[in-house]
Amino acid sequence: MRRTPLALGAATAAVTALGLTVPAAAQAAPAPGATKITALRATTNATSRLTLSGRLTTRAGATVGAGRTVVIETADDTHRRWTALGKTLATKADGTFQTDPRHTGVHYRHGYYRVRFAGAPGLAATLSGEVRDRRIATRVTGWKVSTTHPRRGGSFTVRGHLQDKPGTTWKALKGRRVSVEYCLKGGDCLNDLSLWHGLSNYKSGAKGHFSNRIHVGAKAKPIYIAYTFYGDTTHYVTWLVKPTLVSPR
Repeated sequence: MRRTPLALGAATAAVTALGLTVPAAAQAAPAPGATKITALRATTNATSRLTLSGRLTTRAGATVGAGRTVVIETADDTHRRWTALGKTLATKADGTFQTDPRHTGVHYRHGYYRVRFAGAPGLAATLSGEVRDRRIATRVTGWKVSTTHPRRGGSFTVRGHLQDKPGTTWKALKGRRVSVEYCLKGGDCLNDLSLWHGLSNYKSGAKGHFSNRIHVGAKAKPIYIAYTFYGDTTHYVTWLVKPTLVSPR
């Protein structure tokens, strides 16, 4: 049997004659609602614990409900190397979120923070503005112990320079007390802070310099020596990561 193709108009007429309808084009899905992150605030303490909080809402300010996931991103003090912190946050019923400082550490000292929402059904993605950690990084340079084998009954000297980095360069930090401490060799000095004892608490000079002469007793035993600047309301703590062993002879 010969089949003759129907013209488009004839095909449409045939469908209509059979009581069928051609479905209309599917309507476009509604655009997700715009969102925003407000009231972003970041504070730190001297030992690098971070408290960051904010609120996720619709563009009009309406709540987005609980359980919306947001990600904290941070950059270094030069405003580069943006990276996501490992732990995400979930919003509360009113859209607020906050880190737990007991379990949230600073990644970059004196760095920048922002928060990203990747979006959800009916809600568009958004990125917050940036806030900066105003606490300043510190360090000690030129740490030196005059001798690691002092004579018993004699003395040795320790010295260094305390610095901070309020901008892009390190500068002398004067008028801050640097604690010189010791731990008897044989104890778990790297893990048990209670084993450390103070030897001096020297205030840094105009160029950040500090020094102290330490007397060695007649029965002195080997000790580890280290420094610690415990920070203040505007500065981070810094300490000697690898203590210096001093063995009297």
